[in-house]
Amino acid sequence: MQAQNLIVQSFRLDEADLTANTAGTMVMDQNGQKCALIKVETTLTGFSFDAGSLGIVKTEQKIGETWVYVPEGVKRLSIFHDGYMPIRDYDLGMTLRRARTYVLTLSAEVAKSAEEATPTSQFVIFQLSPAHVTLDINGERIPAQNGTITKNLPFGSYDYRVEAKDYLPEVGKVVVNDPKQPVVVSVVLKREGEENIITVGRVTFNMIPVKGGTFQMGATEEQKGEARSDEKPVHSVTLDDFLIAETEVTQALWQEVMGNNPSRYKGNDLPVVNVSWDDCQAFIKKLNEKTGKTFRLPTEAEWEFAARGGTKSKGYVYSGSNDARDVARYSADSNREHHDGPYPIKSKAPNELGLYDMSGNVNEWCSDWFGDYTSEAQTNPQGPATGKERVYRGGSWWYYGKSCRVSRRNSDVKDVRGVIGVRLAM
Repeated sequence: MQAQNLIVQSFRLDEADLTANTAGTMVMDQNGQKCALIKVETTLTGFSFDAGSLGIVKTEQKIGETWVYVPEGVKRLSIFHDGYMPIRDYDLGMTLRRARTYVLTLSAEVAKSAEEATPTSQFVIFQLSPAHVTLDINGERIPAQNGTITKNLPFGSYDYRVEAKDYLPEVGKVVVNDPKQPVVVSVVLKREGEENIITVGRVTFNMIPVKGGTFQMGATEEQKGEARSDEKPVHSVTLDDFLIAETEVTQALWQEVMGNNPSRYKGNDLPVVNVSWDDCQAFIKKLNEKTGKTFRLPTEAEWEFAARGGTKSKGYVYSGSNDARDVARYSADSNREHHDGPYPIKSKAPNELGLYDMSGNVNEWCSDWFGDYTSEAQTNPQGPATGKERVYRGGSWWYYGKSCRVSRRNSDVKDVRGVIGVRLAM
């Protein structure tokens, strides 16, 4: 008798199904949180399931379905049945969220001989938003059904384009070469004006365009007697256009990308701290892998130009004001004897570009090695080629107000961890 294989035909989130969030059918996990529900569509019974270290909370047999309740965070599922070859560690293509309902469709087929079983194609699941999009893949136009398109494609490389009325189109490439499990491609289209809003898992952040220009960097007139020697001489710097994040990287974003939170003071909307320069490089590498983008640390010149308000600068001492209390969380403002730790992002006013907390709250790593300024004009400076310490900027809740000035410089060895966070550029 030939063995039979179980096959996952499709897996998707069903936004319209409220079973996992409805009294009578929702189930709580051991931490008192609502479970995610996977509805396994199959006419077979007698299955068992394994979700790894997070475990299975409850399984219920229904007509034509098996309901599997799991905690939030599950990414893989193993499926077992006495009469079939098991599916081990099937990658669901997403991280399951609490109180959401997902649909997994199973089928079975008789295992073929080794010669017959040589695969030549693979299922690709496109998970698309908004639900009414159209997918164009190598010239074939396919309208989505409730935001999902499943297509079996021969091995190869395919260009695709996703478009919908009133949204910005998105193009990409998918490589089909592994028949063991479906390829999952997730595309969320943005409306015009939202193209710089970045979504990573459950976290969204905004990148602000900065128009390039020429500015005077260092101890300019408004910095007056507070300026230190390492802020001199003032020199002309010309920068190309770039983007910089509206806020510091939050602990929620760091957790979403890295799976951990090194901050001493916890809170999803607090800036991440206790991260070294090297930690930030590892974070950016993973973020780029997840998003397909090219985030990086800002150069010291980009950071100061943005903090000054770019081409919209009004020549303030601090980033957005001549009064630190308007825009900065610093020692006197934060009353550090009674509040120990950073504050939530956007708790003060933004600067001329709409950037928050460039003065105060937490220091921010830059890409440059620390070095002395020269009087020569520069274009897109990257800092010294080598050095002993990396630059960080901005001041923090722990520092005096004068440390939050836009030209104030700080540096430390790149493996130090303290009241330093990170702001992204690209």
